[in-house]
Amino acid sequence: MIKALIIDDESAARLKIASLIAMHFSERIAVAAECADGEEALKAIAEHKPDLLFLDVEMPRLSGFDVLRQAGTPTFDVIFTTAYDHYAIKAIKFAAIDYLLKPIDIDQLREAIGRVEQRRGMDGRAGRVERLVEDVRNGHDPTRLSIPSQQGYVMVKTADIIWCEAVNYYSVVHLVGGGQVVSTRSLKEVEDTLEGGSFLRIHRGHVINLDHLERYIRGSGGQVVMSDGKHLDVARLRKDELLARIGG
Repeated sequence: MIKALIIDDESAARLKIASLIAMHFSERIAVAAECADGEEALKAIAEHKPDLLFLDVEMPRLSGFDVLRQAGTPTFDVIFTTAYDHYAIKAIKFAAIDYLLKPIDIDQLREAIGRVEQRRGMDGRAGRVERLVEDVRNGHDPTRLSIPSQQGYVMVKTADIIWCEAVNYYSVVHLVGGGQVVSTRSLKEVEDTLEGGSFLRIHRGHVINLDHLERYIRGSGGQVVMSDGKHLDVARLRKDELLARIGG
């Protein structure tokens, strides 16, 4: 029997995983605890010494990567859960760790659990979680971005980036809450760092986070309205890619 923890700040997401396990895997997986944040997770890991974590990537205060960073030497498998199929998944894939995209369905859960069981039977877990933990402990946390500025480096959560703009040879990163960081990197360098996932170049002067896109206004290229209320022009040659990404 595999002893598991479910760690997610959304109660509906915890309930979904727990319900699927109870309905389909009750003879193979025992849920020892459900945790609503990273602090609860660290306590539960120390108390229950689980075999498996269902771990949300993005949570307030402590992300899933923070939990791994602070949990000590891992003795468990991890199945990440996330609503965002973006660059953070690259790190997870690189370490050959399983992940589930929300909303989670039974088929993807069955496949992920099957892979965990196969690895455990082959003693193949060793090195996988450890490699990812070592990476995030060395500062390569894909949920954060280190932005070089004239004063040094500013660490921001990538989920808090709304849009970026080119200003001469520099770039300005606009954040949730109205904050902004003037980066000494060009917009192309910032774009390369954020490549893939929810970020998209819509204009020679703008890269946006699609998770913060509120509205698209039709036109030759059109305009987007971001979550901070900013209207941004879309280049005519970028329009088709944007519409394809948002399902238009």
